[in-house]
Amino acid sequence: MLEISLILKGFFIGASMLVPGVSGGTMAMILGIYDRLVSSISSFFKHKKESFFFLLQFVLGAGAAFLLLSGFMAALTERFPEQTAFFVLGAILGGIPVIWKASTIRRPSVSNFLWLAAGILMVVALSFLPKNLFDGGEASLLGFMIQFIAGILGALALVLPGISFSSMLYMMGVYNFIFSSIGDRNFVVLLPFAAGGVVGVLLLTKFLEKAMNDFPQPTYMVILGFVLASMWDIWAAMPSVPTGLTLLPCLGLFVVGFIIIRLLAAREA
Repeated sequence: MLEISLILKGFFIGASMLVPGVSGGTMAMILGIYDRLVSSISSFFKHKKESFFFLLQFVLGAGAAFLLLSGFMAALTERFPEQTAFFVLGAILGGIPVIWKASTIRRPSVSNFLWLAAGILMVVALSFLPKNLFDGGEASLLGFMIQFIAGILGALALVLPGISFSSMLYMMGVYNFIFSSIGDRNFVVLLPFAAGGVVGVLLLTKFLEKAMNDFPQPTYMVILGFVLASMWDIWAAMPSVPTGLTLLPCLGLFVVGFIIIRLLAAREA
């Protein structure tokens, strides 16, 4: 069954992934389709038809965003980095109640906040990965294994909210290798990375589906920690903090981003 809203959400998520430092998983979470994405991948062979049509519509939207907006978003974030960052921050903040609701928490406890802190610390720990830890391009068995492991770690950024895929590639030192290989249409050298990514996504989605079903409170609090940490990453990545006349449009875009997500969330309620 065709879901126009799903295609539009896929488009919005794809567009958000074109903004440096922004996690597609975060946008999927605040738009209310993260759980369905995880279960559709994890349980694909149990529910082939439903999962296929769900993922197909999502990919159509996200793919259209990549094709239509890649140049525009790159120019926008380069020309107006502060304004773009404030809009994204407003959108993320507007989606936090969605995550809180999904956690099923009625009365916050100390353990809830410990899980929240754990999520924040995990994202912070990733920033301390040694640069160029997985340097790509070495045509050897060791090089293939390194790329396979890098693909598994890259899957973390694709699946988990709050972690930017492009930022993860930068941290591992494989960003230029991967995108230059894509630009040169040299897809063969990317097979070990792609294989690691597929394995990582399948393992993570199965783990996440079970965790969200069996332990919703700690799982969603960790995810909320990821999201809050990503907000700091976006703030820290701004070239400068807007002041004076530049602050007003930034605050306006922050409010616009917040309102858009709240309206979308209200439609899902």
